[in-house]
Amino acid sequence: MPNQLYKIPRVTDVQIVHALTKLGQEFGDFDVSANALQHGLGSVRFPAQPTPPTWQQVIDLNSELIDYFAAGIGGITVIYYRGGSSGDAAQKSPVLDDLLIDLNGVDPGRLKAAAAVLAAFRPVSVPKSAKASEAVLAQQAIQESTFARLQKQLEELFAQTIQVRQQLDDSVRQKTEELEVAFLAKQHAADEEIKRLQADLKERQEELQRRAQELDDSDNTFARRKIRDGMLNDVTERVKNFDVSGVTRYARHPVALGMWGLIGLFILLMGWTAIELYMSRESQSSVTAVVSNLLQAAPPTTSSASAASANLGLATAMVHDASTERIALWIRFSLLTIGLVGAILYYIRWETRWAEQFAATENSLKQFHLDVNRANWVVETCLEWRKESDSAIPLPLIESLTRGLFTQNDQGPPVVHPADELASALVGSASKISLAVGDSKIEYDKPGKIPKSVPTPQ
Repeated sequence: MPNQLYKIPRVTDVQIVHALTKLGQEFGDFDVSANALQHGLGSVRFPAQPTPPTWQQVIDLNSELIDYFAAGIGGITVIYYRGGSSGDAAQKSPVLDDLLIDLNGVDPGRLKAAAAVLAAFRPVSVPKSAKASEAVLAQQAIQESTFARLQKQLEELFAQTIQVRQQLDDSVRQKTEELEVAFLAKQHAADEEIKRLQADLKERQEELQRRAQELDDSDNTFARRKIRDGMLNDVTERVKNFDVSGVTRYARHPVALGMWGLIGLFILLMGWTAIELYMSRESQSSVTAVVSNLLQAAPPTTSSASAASANLGLATAMVHDASTERIALWIRFSLLTIGLVGAILYYIRWETRWAEQFAATENSLKQFHLDVNRANWVVETCLEWRKESDSAIPLPLIESLTRGLFTQNDQGPPVVHPADELASALVGSASKISLAVGDSKIEYDKPGKIPKSVPTPQ
């Protein structure tokens, strides 16, 4: 496939290097051989290999020294001629350069590489029919030279701007580092000052705590006695005005009303039973009188004797029924009497237990009053002992002095139902007990008294 030659605007050495570097980043590393003023610069690899010294000198000068380079980019061959590919220097163009591209075949990768090369160097079209005079060409060369010089000055200005910006960044970075160092130094000094002040504050707090402890130790006796007096005054006031609350007092009313109602019911039933006994006795007396009259009357005839015998049998049956009824009424009267006595005994025991608990609570308050005085005396004794002997009071002595403090030794007997007491009295004094369990029978000799209370599990 023939080579294609393009005319491109005059480019500087830096522009050539930038274009080759960009192409190398896109299509991978490639080797470039170049000449500067007809002298070889050697081969360099773009963009991975470090720039050789000769190339670096040409780049630093930022001129138009490179007059030829050849490179293989993405499978194509690219050759550059400054001023044109003609070997005659007189025919070199002052404003245009030649760029030769050889595809070495047609495929998408090579076409893409060729398009990238053309985009980097921007070829232009020059009409072949255009013929200019030497004056026009000279003027054009002067303009191109002026444009190149302006472009070079602009690049130098950009480079200076970048350098100034870098210097400013370095200055700002250095100033920032200096400020950070100064800040860290001040922070360290402030931390040290804070630690010193905290240490002083801690020492002052310890001194204040020590002085407060000394004041507490010196005033503990007064404070303790003041607390003791307050407790004793409170206990004394409670003993003087000792009473239960209204809620507790009203809680007893339902039980009392129930017991009085039960006692009244027993009395009413006993009165009704007594009336029935009286009426039954009057009826039995009438029937007995009738029987006596029948027995005393002599029957005159046989028919009269039969009638009298029938009346006598009826009267005898009535007497027997009246006797049975009176026995049942006496049994009911006895049971009602036992129930009334049991209810009265239970109510009396309940009221007695309430009074005992009330008295025990009052005695506990008085005992607490004495225990507070005694405990305060023990504390005073221990402190005096430590103050005088600089040692703790012996433990056995403390145990003997505090024995029985704040303990409840008086425990009243538990409440027992009257039925339990009655059963204990009846069964406990018996010589033998027989218990019928189903079809069997169990007997106990001398069972002893039934306990009045069940031990409470611990």
